[in-house]
Amino acid sequence: MSAATSSWPPLSTYDIGKHATSLEVFGRYGILPFAFLTEQRYSDSMARVYLKPGIERRLRHVYLWIFNSQIDHVEDLDENGDLVEIYSSKDAFVGVGYYNRHSLIAVRILSFEPTEINSEFFISRLQIALHRRLTALTESTTCRAVYSEADLLPGLIVDRYGDYLSVQALTLGIDRLIDRILPALIETFNPGGIVLRNDSPFRKREGLDTFVSVAHGEIPETVEIYENTARFGIDLLHGQKTGFFFDQRNNRALCRSLSSNRRVLDCFCYSGGFSINGALGGATSVLAVDDSEDALRLVNDNAARNNVDSIIATRKADCFTLLRDLYRDRERFDLIVLDPPAFVKSKEKLREAIRGYKEINLSAMKLLNPGGILITCSCSYQLSQVDFLNMITSAARDAHRLCHVRHLTGQAEDHPVLLTMPETSYLKCAVLEML
Repeated sequence: MSAATSSWPPLSTYDIGKHATSLEVFGRYGILPFAFLTEQRYSDSMARVYLKPGIERRLRHVYLWIFNSQIDHVEDLDENGDLVEIYSSKDAFVGVGYYNRHSLIAVRILSFEPTEINSEFFISRLQIALHRRLTALTESTTCRAVYSEADLLPGLIVDRYGDYLSVQALTLGIDRLIDRILPALIETFNPGGIVLRNDSPFRKREGLDTFVSVAHGEIPETVEIYENTARFGIDLLHGQKTGFFFDQRNNRALCRSLSSNRRVLDCFCYSGGFSINGALGGATSVLAVDDSEDALRLVNDNAARNNVDSIIATRKADCFTLLRDLYRDRERFDLIVLDPPAFVKSKEKLREAIRGYKEINLSAMKLLNPGGILITCSCSYQLSQVDFLNMITSAARDAHRLCHVRHLTGQAEDHPVLLTMPETSYLKCAVLEML
């Protein structure tokens, strides 16, 4: 076992400058479109994508996606996934990105300036992302270090577990650039090991194979991390996604603050993030439920690691069925957490997913004592905040429960939302008190 306990490197070790403003840092590395729509041609050897008339106006507001339907034609493309220059219909330079003819999102933009996309480019982007985390998460050595489009590196996910990095290359273009990205990661973070968690089903949509491999150094069987003083053992090679869900950091802390002297039910518990925090917050008992034996083993290990194994019990079950069974058996709880996986994979499945979300929320509301707390979440981007709240309202009406909204929250600071790209905002969390 290895503990992820290394401290953040001081800002003085980075050339972005300890007192540089965001605008100075961003401008220095060409993130803002200062050269937008110039006549300058960067490279005669790079393939060129020409847009249909007027499309560049949307990109002017720093939108990073170009859809297949917005492209007029492509010139001189050698291989799918290559870097391309982007031009308006009037032959004005727009930016540099990468192209996948088989993807609905045909181009993802990396820079709005004529920029060479090499390791130095990625070092600059990583330093900016690191600067952002250093200011937002001063006491943490574990976080999402790179959040794709939100950090202006579309298709790249990097999670930091102390001395180790878990990396996902989700798109064809990023996959083809990984040999330039890995040296930049090593230069910026000096990790003891890097694992490529390229087993996301998203890669198949990009025409990529799925696999897990160690790309640098060594990855221990278990890495121990600390979050809000809680300890968690992480399996970087076999755990879900990159190993841990950092986006719920703040909501887990909120759960801890609300758990004192409460009987807690944690549905879809995975490795027990909410369960552990509930127990550490003074819960009288916690029932952690998941349909995965592997997940429940992680919960039990983490409970022992935090000396709360006498408080937490685990149960392997389908949460939909269990909630109904608990109500039938007249069980009641004081705090229930619903943190299900994404039910919505496409707009076509939205109505079906809303029915699923409503069912578990309605069942949970029936199980809560007066004054009980429901922490309910959705990580489905396709489910809007408005639809999420409407669903909860409908569930409360059908459960004949009056509720106060205690908190409305979202994803943690290491999952920043790019204002011009609503796609970067996905996590919704409501904390409700039953009257």
